[in-house]
Amino acid sequence: MSVAANRYAKALLDVLYPANAEIGLDQLVKFSALLESQHQMRQLFENPTVAADRRKAVFGTIADSLAYQSSVRNFLNLLIERNRLDLLSDIVSAYQKLLDEKLGLVRAHVTSATPLDAAQQRELAAKLESVTGKQVRVELSVDPSLIGGVVAQVGSTIYDGSIRQQLQAFKHRLIHD
Repeated sequence: MSVAANRYAKALLDVLYPANAEIGLDQLVKFSALLESQHQMRQLFENPTVAADRRKAVFGTIADSLAYQSSVRNFLNLLIERNRLDLLSDIVSAYQKLLDEKLGLVRAHVTSATPLDAAQQRELAAKLESVTGKQVRVELSVDPSLIGGVVAQVGSTIYDGSIRQQLQAFKHRLIHD
């Protein structure tokens, strides 16, 4: 992540926090996803040979239809004007990280062998919150190769409670003992 992306993210968060910080994140994510899915639109917005006023007019139409906040609209217009829209995905990541820090949140990427029901998700989140001492937002994925159990990654720490890992550890003990 670039220094510029961090600076832009911090500046926007300073403007939007606390009242509109999460709405702003949602709007940035939507616009970033739109650019990812529409290759020609991305080329238009990132092409410095197209006049900035024309690019901003196209963006204005999009922002009107998606009812963007004026602060987010101004921020994205600034990126368009300065030809920095190529940093948007990095800015979104940095913004999310900074917002999580301000809110005292950590994100946990949890992979399970089978989909978890709502009760299992709440129980897992509660256990992770007790381990980390912070509020946890869980992002789920499924990987049948785990056989059973879950693998949770919180920051750089990995909690591996999968059957696959237990079998590998058992095999290692059998071979080396």
